[in-house]
Amino acid sequence: MQKNPGRLRLLRERPRDDEAIEEMTAAAFGPDRFHKTVYRLREEVAPIKELCFVCIDQKGRLVASIRNWPILINERWPAIMLGPLAIAPELRGLGYGKALMWYSMAQSRMLGHSRIILVGDPEYYNQFGFRRDLALNIQLPGWVEERRFLALELVAGSMIGVHGMIGKAKAKKRSVRKKKR
Repeated sequence: MQKNPGRLRLLRERPRDDEAIEEMTAAAFGPDRFHKTVYRLREEVAPIKELCFVCIDQKGRLVASIRNWPILINERWPAIMLGPLAIAPELRGLGYGKALMWYSMAQSRMLGHSRIILVGDPEYYNQFGFRRDLALNIQLPGWVEERRFLALELVAGSMIGVHGMIGKAKAKKRSVRKKKR
């Protein structure tokens, strides 16, 4: 029987959370995670700060985290790459991950994003609306177990016509305006 997780606080990730997040992620995904295709898409790319959250329990401990990353599909369609979602191993199954998922998806929608891509267990992510059929026309630049490659439309129809290779989002260039004298 699982115990009640009690009151949770969801906060935007803070710089001081990095070490705890890394420890939790290492415990959840192991050292081989850095060789996975999705990790290569994250290299030298900053996560979307407004869409990285942590879950704090009643004792003030960081017990779960979620991060989201900018990607481009076929160098044309912006999307979010969700992950990792990490929960302290001893607290899995208590609702921390679900709380972070629903909150992150709502915030993504509010910020105007239209699609989210992830690689994860469909048995878990289907409950949030992620589907394999929405990702059939897109590819990752490396191997991934196909059944785990999923997409979600935050805006109905936003995956229609979207096709091609997923790549890193390019950094936006600052526009410098010259002053008129």
